[in-house]
Amino acid sequence: MLFPAAVLLLLAANAQARAPESFAELHARAREVEKRLMTLRADFVETTESDLLADPIVERGTMIASRPLRVLLRYEHPERKALLIDGDRLRMVWFERGKDETLEIGKIQDAVDKYFYRVSEEELRRQFDVAVALDPELPGTRRVDMIPRRKQVQKGIDRIQLWITDDTLYLTRMRIIYPGGVGSKTIELSNLLVNTPIDDEEFRVETGRDSTYPRLRNDAGAGHAAPTEPHPQ
Repeated sequence: MLFPAAVLLLLAANAQARAPESFAELHARAREVEKRLMTLRADFVETTESDLLADPIVERGTMIASRPLRVLLRYEHPERKALLIDGDRLRMVWFERGKDETLEIGKIQDAVDKYFYRVSEEELRRQFDVAVALDPELPGTRRVDMIPRRKQVQKGIDRIQLWITDDTLYLTRMRIIYPGGVGSKTIELSNLLVNTPIDDEEFRVETGRDSTYPRLRNDAGAGHAAPTEPHPQ
């Protein structure tokens, strides 16, 4: 859900760290780059850590996204499930359980737009303390730390951490840390492809224990395909 906004923030923050332009100029340039992002494909690993868990929960799958707002995460391990965001609705399907739930998320989307997406550079700095630094644990990337300044946001999020690659400016990892040290959720992206065709059929999610779905790409060599969108200069 936060992915388009996260990409936008990372482009602006990373560019600021690499060039002496003003943040406002870079923020505007990043928005122009963001407008060119029409579709995304990626593999992901999602790790949930909590004081209530003996061991972290590690889940793997594939993701597709397209404008205006369609995102599908297909979890393949350890449990097959799907999370579909289509406009202001979120649908969650657990295939083996035969469970299917739909939620209205219009208010959540409005909050995301307010704090991340439709926001000026000045407003972004009013909402968050933002810091950019190299991360030696993940060579070739820069880490962006966003610490909320509003008490209302601090109740649910301690900080958001985003990692961007230096060569392509693409998001490769996002972590949400919850208040009080109770836990975190991390999503790592790999084999990212930008602006490749995505058919409507790929967003179709069937229910039932016997439901099957195709993988979004062949494993052999596809993960090394170069992004189709040229690197912005």
